[in-house]
Amino acid sequence: RGGGTQVPVLVTPDGTKQNAHEVVAYAEVAGTGPPLRPDDPVARARTDALYETLVGPFGVAVRALAYAYMLPGRQAGIRVWGAGAPGYERAVVRVAYPVLAFLMRRALGIGPSTIPDARATIQAMFDQVASMLADGRRYLGGDRIGVADLALATLSSPAILPAGYGGPLQTMDEMPAEMRAQVERWRAHPTGQFILRLYREDRGPGASAAFPAPSATDANDDGPIADARAGFTRWLTSPRVLRLVFDVLRRFLPILLIRNNAVISRHVDVLEVLTRDRDFTIREINAQRFDDLGARFILGMDHSPEYEREEAVLRQAVRPDDLPRIRQFVAEQAAELVDAARLAGRIDIVGGLTRIVPTRLVASYFGVPGPDELTLERWLRDTFHYAFLADRNDARVRAAALRSAAGLRAHLDAEIARRKADPDIATAHDMLGRLVAMQGPELPWLDDETIRRSTAGVVVGVVDTTSKFATLALDELLRRPRRLAAARAAALAGDLETVRAYAYEAVRFNAHTTFLARHAAHDAVIAAGTDRERRIPAGSTVVLGMLSAMFDPDAFVDPGVFRIDRGVEYLHFGYGTHQCLGLLINGVEIPELVAAVLRLPGLRRAPGPDGAMRWDGPFPDRWILEFDRSDPVKATVP
Repeated sequence: RGGGTQVPVLVTPDGTKQNAHEVVAYAEVAGTGPPLRPDDPVARARTDALYETLVGPFGVAVRALAYAYMLPGRQAGIRVWGAGAPGYERAVVRVAYPVLAFLMRRALGIGPSTIPDARATIQAMFDQVASMLADGRRYLGGDRIGVADLALATLSSPAILPAGYGGPLQTMDEMPAEMRAQVERWRAHPTGQFILRLYREDRGPGASAAFPAPSATDANDDGPIADARAGFTRWLTSPRVLRLVFDVLRRFLPILLIRNNAVISRHVDVLEVLTRDRDFTIREINAQRFDDLGARFILGMDHSPEYEREEAVLRQAVRPDDLPRIRQFVAEQAAELVDAARLAGRIDIVGGLTRIVPTRLVASYFGVPGPDELTLERWLRDTFHYAFLADRNDARVRAAALRSAAGLRAHLDAEIARRKADPDIATAHDMLGRLVAMQGPELPWLDDETIRRSTAGVVVGVVDTTSKFATLALDELLRRPRRLAAARAAALAGDLETVRAYAYEAVRFNAHTTFLARHAAHDAVIAAGTDRERRIPAGSTVVLGMLSAMFDPDAFVDPGVFRIDRGVEYLHFGYGTHQCLGLLINGVEIPELVAAVLRLPGLRRAPGPDGAMRWDGPFPDRWILEFDRSDPVKATVP
């Protein structure tokens, strides 16, 4: 592009601009917003001096610190350098990593004193900025964002890991404990909080992480072979392949016994198992995982006095009459995020919408604001992955989950203490506040520990469950242009119930929940009196084909046809005693998220790799859609 070796590079109709100074100068001339420097000459001179320090010694220090910690971790370096690059470049990075790391250390002069020297430089700048902000100013230059704010926010990113940065960074899980602790301290520093606020409020809600976080398989990444293996596994377990397998099972082996495992594929039999929750229990499936995380929860409990009282209290804290305000909140947040992306004509559906809105709902309605959105998202994804989806013997997933669970527990303890000191707690309108307000002589068992683990159990499933569902629904609709057009018309008309019907039917084909599992507490007969009657031996794991059940022609008429007029209950969120606590919330949140995207004109997958959904283990992590930028339609907010 003619940019030489300096970064950043900005390609414009007026030629290529390289390095920060040229880019900022171009923005001041070509931009349509307010000036990036103060109008007052004295204030302008001070801003320029601060800016030069930031892009000079400070930026060099942050870069050196980041590389000093990252380069020894081969997998982190390979992921960061290869993010977004063509396959052949990623292959070169894997093979040549030792040479590249050596050259980088040499170019940056990384040695024994790099880390302490860089840390001291960064800390001094953070303290200086904090002293400037102490007078209450909103930005470093006064009442509007400027070049100093931009330089501080961008160059601090490897030391702060802000949500919405937009490029590849080392993650907390990849960092050695020493750097992880330092990042947490800088995040808590007044300057760190200022930087996080800049990303949250001034970066623009449509700006999201443009590169995937490392998946649980990255630690064992062996290049193209690992990519091929992961791709084959995803294909083998894809809904289309599983539908073919289950079509055969439903017809010939509807209750398949293999040693101590039973696979159930008929709709009526799946429902029978889920409603016989004393014969087919859940404790043996989920309880140990929740115990590992220090968050014993009703989804790991069978019928007992403890289960019944805790489930009843949660039902009092999460109320059906809250649905209108939940819908309003989701609609407003989704409209804000989508509108912010209009100028670019593209949006990361996952990182720019479907994960952000549920995370904000966790803060607003469930009463659990994280230290920042990125940290809260990481805590919830790590713990959800281990609690419901991963092999308990997967050391990397387990370690990440235990670390995140510890962070979430400490955060919840502090939040509960803060809420208990609130004189207005009796009128709280969020879940955590209501639980705290219920404490008293009438419920002596509802102590802080019970509230903490119950709250953690609820919020762990809020973000990635909703994000995955909405993302898969849009993915399937984009495969069906006629259905997409009809769903868009419903979204534009504000007919959210029809949008919900399209989303739920789409996810029947693009499965969100493929299987559930239960434990045979004793010998039990399924489908008694039929020609498929089978006795399930005690101790067996019973695998329930939720995808299969929703393609059973005895329950879903014309199962291979996309229909939104079905009179049968979908099984996306389970069934029976342990059906998802957030079932009703999903019923209003998912249509709002999907509708916000459907209203965009000319909606389509981005060309090339961007338009292919990227995954972080079992979770969609990045998916870019494009749309026509000139359309004036705005989201309808009730």
